[in-house]
Amino acid sequence: MGKSKNRGKNAADEDSSKAISAHSNGNSNGSVVLRSATAAAVEKTSQDGAPPRSSLKRDVVPKPVKKHVKKKPAIGLSWAIGAICAVILAVGGYFIYLRVQERRVVTPFAGALIPFDRSYKNELLWGTYRPGVYFGVRSRTPDSVEMGMMWFSYNAHQLFLRHLCDQNDKLRYGWQQHDGRSFGYQEIIDDAVNISTTFVKRHNDQTNDWISRIAIGATASASNSKKNDTPKPTTGLFLYFDWRTRGSSNPFYSAESCRDHFPFCCLPKVSLLRRLFSLGVAAKSGAGLKLVGHTTQTPNLIVLELAVQPGFSLDVVYEPMRQETTRSNGLGSWKTPPLDTLIHAKKQAFRDKFHKVFQLIERGYNDEQNEFAQRVFSNLIGGLGYFYGESLVVSQWSSTPSKYWTTGLFTAVPSRSFFPRGFLWDEGFHQLLISRWDVGLTREVMTSWFNLMNADGWIPREQILGDEARSRVPDEFIIQNSEYANPPSFFLTIESMLDSLDPDRPDEVDKTLKFFEFAYPRLQAWYNWFNATQTGSLIGSYHWRGRNITTERELNPKTLTSGLDDYPRASHPGPEERHVDLYCWMAYGAGVLARVAEEIGENPLPYRTAELYMKQQERLDQLHWSDKHGFYADFGRHTDAVRLERQQAPRQLKPGQPAPQMPKVRVVDRDPKPGFVNALGYVSLFPLMLRLLDPSAATLGHTLDHLRSPNLLWTDYGVRSLARNSALFAAHNTEHDAPYWRGAVWINMNFLILKALKFYGEQPGPFQEKSQRIGQELRDNLVQNMYRQYQKTGYVWEQYVDGEGRGSHPFTGWSSLVVLIMSDF
Repeated sequence: MGKSKNRGKNAADEDSSKAISAHSNGNSNGSVVLRSATAAAVEKTSQDGAPPRSSLKRDVVPKPVKKHVKKKPAIGLSWAIGAICAVILAVGGYFIYLRVQERRVVTPFAGALIPFDRSYKNELLWGTYRPGVYFGVRSRTPDSVEMGMMWFSYNAHQLFLRHLCDQNDKLRYGWQQHDGRSFGYQEIIDDAVNISTTFVKRHNDQTNDWISRIAIGATASASNSKKNDTPKPTTGLFLYFDWRTRGSSNPFYSAESCRDHFPFCCLPKVSLLRRLFSLGVAAKSGAGLKLVGHTTQTPNLIVLELAVQPGFSLDVVYEPMRQETTRSNGLGSWKTPPLDTLIHAKKQAFRDKFHKVFQLIERGYNDEQNEFAQRVFSNLIGGLGYFYGESLVVSQWSSTPSKYWTTGLFTAVPSRSFFPRGFLWDEGFHQLLISRWDVGLTREVMTSWFNLMNADGWIPREQILGDEARSRVPDEFIIQNSEYANPPSFFLTIESMLDSLDPDRPDEVDKTLKFFEFAYPRLQAWYNWFNATQTGSLIGSYHWRGRNITTERELNPKTLTSGLDDYPRASHPGPEERHVDLYCWMAYGAGVLARVAEEIGENPLPYRTAELYMKQQERLDQLHWSDKHGFYADFGRHTDAVRLERQQAPRQLKPGQPAPQMPKVRVVDRDPKPGFVNALGYVSLFPLMLRLLDPSAATLGHTLDHLRSPNLLWTDYGVRSLARNSALFAAHNTEHDAPYWRGAVWINMNFLILKALKFYGEQPGPFQEKSQRIGQELRDNLVQNMYRQYQKTGYVWEQYVDGEGRGSHPFTGWSSLVVLIMSDF
């Protein structure tokens, strides 16, 4: 955690025990205990000798000394010396200023940290907070013991290692049920093997006990095989326990355990574990998969290895050591009530709460569709993770990256297989759904994110904390730039939390308002940072930073900071650009901040004034309405006459030398001119999506017409991101960079469209009935297609093209908003 944020380890967990019970044809019981150890520091001292004394010659007669009269320096020389000193001071001061600015980017926000809810200290301490692995458990502390699972599926031809979630594994996996606090049940289908994992806590605020059950079964296809003589598939199962603070604990195993089942390893980081196995350190044998070699050093890793067949189950029990209790071998106090009974009760409690919160059966969805929604939601909330480390950041004042302060982050992730880390603008959408289920969890997540704010009010947009997270990110995406923004989507969550304040639950209302009291200075600083760094050349306009002005490879330079990546902007980036989506985020954010101020007794006037100023139809239209194109648009130096063309190979080649494959580069056939960008799509819909338009405005009617036109944005599967008639519709941005936001259907944007249509459908005006009709049709299209694709593939996808799932999968980040869509928000 941060240097002013480290709350220390839970004292009850400093000494802990793990009991492992395996249930199969034969049982083996073992336990691992951590013992605290301390190390003493050794000081070395040294003493310098005294300088030698000088001696004087006494018999030498001194010569007479002539008196010299000092001459006054010339006036010109005095001025020169003064000027030199002034320059030295100025240069020194400038370098000091540069150093201060360079360090400012890695200096935490000066205000008080937002406190975590102390009542959740034990309740939310442990969880399945390792979303990037198929199954893993850790605590929300920097030095947590981490439990993880790996397995080999092998036959006569190949051996497959499973550990990190990877869409190339082509598994069907995911949480069937997960409540985010005390229970989760997952199924993993790997060829002929079905692996189920269960995590359960007794939900006692005074304890941190938990248990994980891993069961191996055969898939339905393998069970129904007509060949009775077909041998059962064997799975090489590995459970490992990793100590981050190597050397501070001394693990040992009980006498009744066979050492072959507890190999010890010393690895600098657990992210190397997969490589260790992949390099062949594990070998197949009749008794199982044996880890070669043991170490006499104090290990940081213990591996339990088993060769198992369907019908096997194993329970891993965690019980903190306490002075008044003794270590138990086996299930211990978990025998009352029986574990099976507890798991059954947790499953039923999840179903009951899901039905109460989202009420899908009452809305006409059948049991299968309701189960689909449960699984989608569970994969979002089951993707909550805890990460610890430091970001690498740069600023305009530094030429080399600096380390952000070391800190922890509690967050959901967009995709366990492809994006198993925190993304700022994704998280605002994630918490729209999680806050409906458990607003306390959302407060913990937002506390974690806003405590990452630096002295200027900036929050790094992508969080790559720790070795495991960094090992999965290409180097070019690791460094974050403090001048680059990301959409402030947490304002969506904040508005939803304010709308959902329940007077029947005064305790939760008090906690939420108290959270906003602590968060308000940081929310102000965040908003002010946008105003200080992202403003445009015209008063009242806004401009995303971070576009590559000099690129020759991109058809249209990407705007990663907007979250819409390759969505077409002005073809030639420059300071004169005006971005309509950022303008709308700022207008919307001002309104949300005004509401927060009103709720906690602060002065809302500055933000309410800014909101009303930017929502003036005249102001919005002047900056972003294009009469020529008939929709809201960005402004900048632009031309549609751009294309990619392969460079010519060098003419001078040696005899017999093959011509090299030259890359494609951008060719501009017509010079750009200042004007509105002809690209109808999600950016054009932002004034609608964030509800800035007057219900009777003619521009609202035009926007609805464009949205519903099948020749432009409408499909039977949702509203596409870019109109079919756009010059860059479905176009590659580079030779190898496939289209991303150039025609695909994205669920988070469709959610905002639906929410806006519901709003305008409730407002009296000329477009009320049209908004209602389009909204109902769009909801049906989205839900039916996502459900159909889930049945077909087993996944929820990042995006949908012509109805087919595309991109990373499973993508149960903001695509899980389909659950809110089904429940009518």
